[in-house]
Amino acid sequence: MKALTARNTAWKTLNQCDILRHDTAGVLNQLLPQSDRPAQATDIVFGVIRNRIAIDRVLTQCAAIEPDRVKPSQWNLLRIGAYELVYAPQTADYAIVNEAVELASKTSSKRAGGFINAVLRNVQRAIENRQAPVTPENSRKIIPQTPQSGCLFKIDLLPDPDKETTQYFSTAYSVPQLLINEWLRAFGPEETAKICFASNRHPSVIAQPNTCIITSEALRKKLDDENIANDCINASLRIRGTGKINTSGAYLDGLFYIQDTTAAETVKMLDPKPGWTVLDLCAAPGGKCVSLAMLMQDQGVILASDIDTKRLGHVRENAKRLRLQSVEIVPHNRAEHVAQKQKRLDAIVLDVPCSNTGVLARRVEARWRWKLQAVTKLQAVQQDLLHKAAELARPGTKILYSTCSILPDENAHQVQQFLFKHNRFKLLSEKLTLPALQTETTCDQDGGYAAILQTK
Repeated sequence: MKALTARNTAWKTLNQCDILRHDTAGVLNQLLPQSDRPAQATDIVFGVIRNRIAIDRVLTQCAAIEPDRVKPSQWNLLRIGAYELVYAPQTADYAIVNEAVELASKTSSKRAGGFINAVLRNVQRAIENRQAPVTPENSRKIIPQTPQSGCLFKIDLLPDPDKETTQYFSTAYSVPQLLINEWLRAFGPEETAKICFASNRHPSVIAQPNTCIITSEALRKKLDDENIANDCINASLRIRGTGKINTSGAYLDGLFYIQDTTAAETVKMLDPKPGWTVLDLCAAPGGKCVSLAMLMQDQGVILASDIDTKRLGHVRENAKRLRLQSVEIVPHNRAEHVAQKQKRLDAIVLDVPCSNTGVLARRVEARWRWKLQAVTKLQAVQQDLLHKAAELARPGTKILYSTCSILPDENAHQVQQFLFKHNRFKLLSEKLTLPALQTETTCDQDGGYAAILQTK
């Protein structure tokens, strides 16, 4: 069977997905084995989803068409073409347009191919420079690709950033206006711009060594031996390869696990010791559990529980693959009973359900599912979990409260509300990490919040 091209793979994926309901990665992963260029297909799919407001703006403004008058499958093909024209300046524009036309013609009709050709040619003609420097003077004409450069158009494509700040950020960076308003209120325009760029980045894959059985340097050599390119950053390894890392020998042998640096640093704030007993009430899919086990040198007890039984199974699988003896899987309905039977309870970990606003680059559909009403419901769940932890805590027990959100209403405000209701606790420390791009000395990172509380 002839392999699917990257664009065809991406097109089939987008046609099968409703981003408000489906897991795009799951659909994509089923098609990737058929693709001749899996990395390019992945980039296109996630790039189209992340940047859809800007892409649709380009199509409607440059080609004078409306999405509701175009077949959804054809609109997805136009989105793919526009995405590559705007965000992939190293890819030849003729190749982008030609394959889009060919796909439309083969799967539909020559007329459909002609329509796709006409629209994308209009977009081509509207572009002055596919990669130009960003300046204050061209802010309405340029769609940012990086803080320094973007795709420059011949027309004013974007709202005025000074007069229509919210609309500008929403359109230029493809983030819903209500969420932009929250960021502007909390962080101001300059920081919001940085968050937007980081939320649209291609997130790095970070391999954390299983320090119970291997050092960082030894793991790096193992990965080199498997031709998996990597960089060492503060004892973590950033994977530069494009293959399936979870099929590598080193992964299957339990020599490392995948975890963003922000999540890894969160558990360090707890300062867990060998021999501790820890209850993790929101353990799935297991990243915090594994980090705890590493810091505790796999000595002690980590009671891993979660309301989602299926996802809790992933914790069991990870612990088994990494050969961890300290992780004990506990069904949700027995977590409190098992915790109360322990002779000691040094810490309770609450990596609570949240709006995911710190990990939009990694969870590509999250921004389109974000709603203020949903955040309000999540806040109630977060407080319930904090209250449950307070009931289980003993003298000296620490509580790690963490989210992968950057919104104050889910973070510092929640902790302040908890402390007001539970005055026998004190705040030991808290940290808000904003998503960030890679620099010369640091890796790119997700955003998140963590606080350490303890009984007085």
